[in-house]
Amino acid sequence: MPSATVSHPKEPVVLPSEDRNRMCRLYEEVWVRLEEMAMITARTLKMNAGRSMEVRFQPCESSSEFDLEAVELVRTAQGRGCYDYRRGSCFEFAGAGAEACPTKESRTI
Repeated sequence: MPSATVSHPKEPVVLPSEDRNRMCRLYEEVWVRLEEMAMITARTLKMNAGRSMEVRFQPCESSSEFDLEAVELVRTAQGRGCYDYRRGSCFEFAGAGAEACPTKESRTI
């Protein structure tokens, strides 16, 4: 893990009640939408999306070879389901290893 991400957290700031309630509603709305996107992706790719399905929102790194604007949305033991926003298409990488769909965070510098 890069040392920049291991820094100590600063003191948390508690939101005022109105903002805290709004953030709670937004969080729930975003989570429901991500689950829906993951289920559509899994269904389209005929992935076995059971209890072990992991919902994610992990941007995939674009390469010059493939002009992707894609995010990984679902991960199962069999593979990773992604959605390319630019093309409006779902695609799958076999296996759940990071090498299958490199993310911006896993890129080596």
